[in-house]
Amino acid sequence: MKKHLILLFMFCLSLQMVAQQRSITGMVVDAKNEPIIGASIVEQGTSNGTITDVNGKFLLNVEPNITLVISYIGYEAQEILLGDKTDISVVLHEDNEVLDEVVVVGYGVQKKSSMTAAVASVSAKELQKQVTGNVASALQGRAPGVEILQKGGEAGADVKILVRGAGSFGSTEPLYIIDGAVSGNGLNSLSSNDIQSIEILKDASAAAIYGSRAANGVVLITTKQGRAGKTVVDLSGSFSYQTPSKMLDFMNAEQWRGFANMVADNSPAYDKAPQNVNPTNPNYSQDWQDLYYQNAPMWNLNAGISGGGENSTFSSSIGYLKQEGIIIQSDYEKYNARVNGTYKKGRFTIQENLAIAHISKKTPPTTRHILIPTIPVKDELGRYISTPAEAGYSTTNSDISNPLAGIYNGDSYTRKTDIIGSLSIGLDIWKGIKYKLNLAGNYVNTHGYSHSPAFATYWDEQGNPDSRFIQPFTSLNESRGESFNYTIDNLLTYNGTFKGHTFDVLLGTSWMREYFRDMSINSGNNDLGGPTITTYNGAGIVGSDEMNSALLSFFGRINYDYKNRYLLSLSIRSDESSKFAKGHRVGYFPSVSAGWNIHEEEFFKVPWMSKLKIRGSYGELGANFIDPYSFLSTAHGPVPLILGGKRTFGYVTRFAQSNLTWEKAISSNAGIELGFFNNELTFGVDWFLKRNNDLLAPLEPLPSSGQTIVINQGDVPYYNTASVENKGWEFVLGYRKNWGDFTLDMQGNITFLKNKVRALGEGVQPIRGIQLSSKFGDRATITKEGLPIGTFWGYEVTGMDGEGNFLIKGADGTDKSITKANETDKRVIGNPTPDFTYGLNVNIGYKNWDLTAFFQGTQGNDLFAAAKYQYYFNYTNNNLTDALNSWTPTNTNTTVPIAKTDNSAGGNSLPSSFYVEDGSYFRCKNLQIGYSFSDRLLRKTGFISSARIYAGVQNLFTITKYSLYDPEVSDNTLFDRGCDGIENRAPSINARVYNIGFNLTF
Repeated sequence: MKKHLILLFMFCLSLQMVAQQRSITGMVVDAKNEPIIGASIVEQGTSNGTITDVNGKFLLNVEPNITLVISYIGYEAQEILLGDKTDISVVLHEDNEVLDEVVVVGYGVQKKSSMTAAVASVSAKELQKQVTGNVASALQGRAPGVEILQKGGEAGADVKILVRGAGSFGSTEPLYIIDGAVSGNGLNSLSSNDIQSIEILKDASAAAIYGSRAANGVVLITTKQGRAGKTVVDLSGSFSYQTPSKMLDFMNAEQWRGFANMVADNSPAYDKAPQNVNPTNPNYSQDWQDLYYQNAPMWNLNAGISGGGENSTFSSSIGYLKQEGIIIQSDYEKYNARVNGTYKKGRFTIQENLAIAHISKKTPPTTRHILIPTIPVKDELGRYISTPAEAGYSTTNSDISNPLAGIYNGDSYTRKTDIIGSLSIGLDIWKGIKYKLNLAGNYVNTHGYSHSPAFATYWDEQGNPDSRFIQPFTSLNESRGESFNYTIDNLLTYNGTFKGHTFDVLLGTSWMREYFRDMSINSGNNDLGGPTITTYNGAGIVGSDEMNSALLSFFGRINYDYKNRYLLSLSIRSDESSKFAKGHRVGYFPSVSAGWNIHEEEFFKVPWMSKLKIRGSYGELGANFIDPYSFLSTAHGPVPLILGGKRTFGYVTRFAQSNLTWEKAISSNAGIELGFFNNELTFGVDWFLKRNNDLLAPLEPLPSSGQTIVINQGDVPYYNTASVENKGWEFVLGYRKNWGDFTLDMQGNITFLKNKVRALGEGVQPIRGIQLSSKFGDRATITKEGLPIGTFWGYEVTGMDGEGNFLIKGADGTDKSITKANETDKRVIGNPTPDFTYGLNVNIGYKNWDLTAFFQGTQGNDLFAAAKYQYYFNYTNNNLTDALNSWTPTNTNTTVPIAKTDNSAGGNSLPSSFYVEDGSYFRCKNLQIGYSFSDRLLRKTGFISSARIYAGVQNLFTITKYSLYDPEVSDNTLFDRGCDGIENRAPSINARVYNIGFNLTF
């Protein structure tokens, strides 16, 4: 009976509690009276809450007389005392201090206001406004201290990122971490639509927590996660039309014949070509440049779905990109998919991130000879045809092979499958103490394929191929490789606040393994059996390589602040790497930084200044950018010797360097951040100094070392002797303001940087770049003590001598003919490192319209236009019309030397200031206008929550003095930076891209 009374009492009590609760409805909008989707509505002091739907509305059961807290990311939260209200309307306003408040840092996040390190954040929203096959290229000009170097025109071209200058002679790439996983493939596999945020850790205080891999900076990518509430579907797509942004002015047939005859007159060894005196077809003229470049389309489609419930969220996406390059036989195709999910129950949190991408890339020909305009491209049967010497077209009486035959007959591509992911298991232990186990890995499988069938490009009258113009056999070169790395991180964190003192503590261990293996087969001169056969089973050249390494790390970090005024951060990391010999494997990398938010002080009463912060940092970063086993000796046949107690046939190609140890980068940074008028106007400045010491550099020793026999085969020994310094200033200026329906958001940045080699080491020769031409062994760059990396090195032209050859400044300071030049006459003739780089992003909004204009450029850098060798001195090919201004006895007021065949093998074509040009440029990188349909209109559809259409153009214009195609000439970041068309390669060309697209959310 007692049990029944208790049950009856509890039932009546529950009825009373239900009767006291009531349903509250409402709507949350922004300052433009547009609904805010996903705003959080929570009963204060409880976990009872909900989020707004696609129309900004909500329904919640609450107790009477409670306070509701309404919040949304980037907006000021509001607290509303409910009273007896049953329906409310809430207007949320943007909070400039909350926008972009949280920044991702190593192994966690941190409030921007409490940061003491140099970290650059790039808005994912801005990245998505630029259509590109590689996310990294969209970073150009958007972050101070970050340079982007890339090849133009090539579909899916590789992109290199430099953070505060090149400081290492091994790899200059930063460490890429995507959702906690180390990426061995950079950002190539990412879609900009998947990115939530990008942070670039630039100084030691920010990056030292990653220790040995952070000497070149760290790029952190966080991809989109789901949010609790209604399931959201996103669709986006674009179509782009690419055109060459510039074409060069080559001679037509008539101009060429006159020029070629002048070359013959100046070259006693050759007579005028008969076809240049009495042409068979005087009206024929072919610009071979037009045969290499084309207009090309690009498509980009993406779809995503996200959502979640009380305990779990998810976000999934798929994407497809197809790009045809403006260079013939250039093609890029990428499929990508991503699945992210989070499950939280009680104290446990499980999060997974998994992405896969498949990339297929057809690389264009690197050599694109612009042949003379008087010879045919195809014969009457439509076959690519070459021109023999006896046809009488060549100035040098030589055969002219048609390069297009090999380009179109062959097939060459690279395919990659990239899988990257992470799984973390978190436990909320007790009052701010948390533990996380993070498992992450990256697997990349690469397949390279190059097939060249047998073909001919000239035949006799009987139809027999001429042996001078045939590829006599069908060949195959194929390779496969795979790499895999995984990390196991154990992280223990604590976050707590006591009477204004806030502590954020991290302790962790990390174990990383890296594996790599590849193998290749080349059929060599062995025929596959027919032009359509694409497999090979016979004897050939077979090669393989395998490497693996391990890294064990322990690290810790303490972030402290007092009332968000006084800030301090301390970190240290210990790394032990198997890439070094025992006794040299452990490195320690500490850092310290401090800051002061002066505007948080009670004495600071400047109403128009909303922020005043000073900060500074010092720390050490490390690098182990060498292959495993580099500390061991290597050998190659056929000289007999004893290795490991056994007689072996071979000879030593690299002596053991058992004392190799960690490369260290010592970094100092000081900065100030200012905000005015509630942070509508912001300004920041950073000074930095980074010295990379004990560089792990593949350096050429002096001949006395006995190691110079095979150095040209890529087996150069490593040394810990070099040192490089980068120092400079970074400035950032931003302005954000709303005037009713009109919004303006501007941000500009500029970076000044000086690069210098402080030392190469005793007994180490200067590093020389790639050969300028196969006709002679001279090189255009030098890297030595006291100069920037890859300084241009050659002869300084001062004028012309009486025979039309360059006059140069000799070693003794007097002028002499370049025909009498020697090595001691060489000097610095240019610097590829810019004095400063800059970017400006402008966003304008009016009602439903938006306009984005993005500009970037460089100033003070020189370029070595090596392609001028082909365009001025190679008379088997066509020349630029500027060569018509060559020196003659009646044309002495010119900068172009006499045109004669002797130029091809040296003399006037040797590396000189003639090749060096101003590489400064100012570019409109992206201009886009968009229209977003109003939510009121979209609500009538019943299923579309947002819709935007846009049109734009990339690389709209470029202001530069550079004479060739484009001043962005190369992705080389070291010894041949700024060299355009080196070693007979074609110069870089860029594309102007017109695009239209849409974004839909359901």
